[in-house]
Amino acid sequence: MLQQLLYIFLIIFISSSNSNRLSLIGNNWTITNNINHTAQGTIPGTIHTILFAAKQIPEPYLDYNDLDLRYLIYNNWTFTKKFDLFSDFLASNQITIHLEQIDTVAAITINNCLIGRTNSMFISYTFHVANSCLKFDNEISVDFESPVLYALKQANTYNDTVPPDCPPSVVRGECYVQFIRKEPSSFGWGFGPTFAPIGITGDIYLEAVNTTEIVIQLESVNVASYNVKTKSWQVDVLLSSNNDQFESKIKFILENTTWSYETLVIFNHNLSITVSISDELISRWWPNGYGNQSLYNFVVFNQEKVIDSRLIGFRTVQLVQNKYRTGINGTSFYFVINSQSIFIKGSNWIPSDSFQERVSDEKYERLLRSAQLANMNMIRVWGGGIYERNSFYELADRLGIMLWHDFMFACSLYPVNDEFLKNVHDEVIYQVKRLQSHPSIVLWSGNNENEAVIAENWYNVSQEKMNKTKDDYRKLYIHTVMNAIQQVDQGNNRPFVSSSPSNGLETIAENYIARDHEDSLYGDVHFYGLSLS
Repeated sequence: MLQQLLYIFLIIFISSSNSNRLSLIGNNWTITNNINHTAQGTIPGTIHTILFAAKQIPEPYLDYNDLDLRYLIYNNWTFTKKFDLFSDFLASNQITIHLEQIDTVAAITINNCLIGRTNSMFISYTFHVANSCLKFDNEISVDFESPVLYALKQANTYNDTVPPDCPPSVVRGECYVQFIRKEPSSFGWGFGPTFAPIGITGDIYLEAVNTTEIVIQLESVNVASYNVKTKSWQVDVLLSSNNDQFESKIKFILENTTWSYETLVIFNHNLSITVSISDELISRWWPNGYGNQSLYNFVVFNQEKVIDSRLIGFRTVQLVQNKYRTGINGTSFYFVINSQSIFIKGSNWIPSDSFQERVSDEKYERLLRSAQLANMNMIRVWGGGIYERNSFYELADRLGIMLWHDFMFACSLYPVNDEFLKNVHDEVIYQVKRLQSHPSIVLWSGNNENEAVIAENWYNVSQEKMNKTKDDYRKLYIHTVMNAIQQVDQGNNRPFVSSSPSNGLETIAENYIARDHEDSLYGDVHFYGLSLS
């Protein structure tokens, strides 16, 4: 009986502590394209999976359905849901809506009030919702624009050509994918079909707070560097608040150790704090096959109340690029983890399904554990895919799978107008802050094969335009992507290369575009010379 009462109390406590947040994921969503489809469905979800579950289309992977269902992505779509609010929620004076991931170009309205617009799959969105737009019974509408037609429109209004216009004809893909911040391979690639999904693929929720209440959030935790002299780790913590110019006591603990740290700070919306943790108090994180994957829960408190936590690991990373001593022109290119040279064994990771809502945590674990059991210790997150969900990175941490992580640019030139670069800057800041706590990520790479695109002139750019093309490349990957990383991922625990493949230090020496960019004596190489004869 006592156990049942405790259980009921726990449920009441949890419910009351979360009463300021209303999740909109789940069923009872309606999707329509105002032409020939209306269906009830579940979010997270996209048009193909919702229509398939409603038995309005066949399984997209069967036969030639990637072609036969192509008409779906040439249309605009509307996702709607009705939801109720209570008086305590409506009484709050600051209400926001949060979209963890949306794919991709959409306008969000609530009760016919325009709340905000989205144009990137690779960032989360938070929009203010005016109290006058809400009532007890409500309807949210998410109006999606065809990604194919949006990309075409962006290409037509851009003041220059950005090749390639379309993928190779054998792919039977869609054109101008570089003009939309969406999974590149979703417009068609050599390994997979063209679906260009449309939908809400992450959490979506309303949150209500009173501005008189101070809300502190943990933005990121980064094990930034190791000091050899003091034998201590520098951990950078970024906090944010809905208020500024207030004093608060912040405390940190590292669970399962004796370490803790407490400080009195003055908030100004954002606050960076650096703490030091002795190496004697922890065990290091090692790649698969070289040791244990020690992980620690780093917990942040405000006035003795838990704000949030991150699971972190302690390891040093060096990308060693030393000149050869044998008279050969070239440099080494290998990883040293915790002062131990590592023999890399791994593979390339592409999205494990065309529809992300089909990828369960169990599937992630099956695939990554298979890699571990095959004695792999590194996977390259490929730049033609997506930034994966948090659970993917947590599994890589636990299994000792190092991640070479591309940013999502592949096999193309890209626009460099101010709007596009601002979008990319926000994407990099968001993704690095989200992911930098993971010890498994040991390198950032600016793109997949785009140095090669220019060095080999894949798309026959004229000589008179080549200098501008090179400048545009540097504007995107060096002045935007690399600079954004350096803003939030300071320290020496995670190197950056501008492209893959590249010549490493030699690529930098040649102003980030090496003439012989796949010289086997420099940097990394994409090797396609396998012969089965």
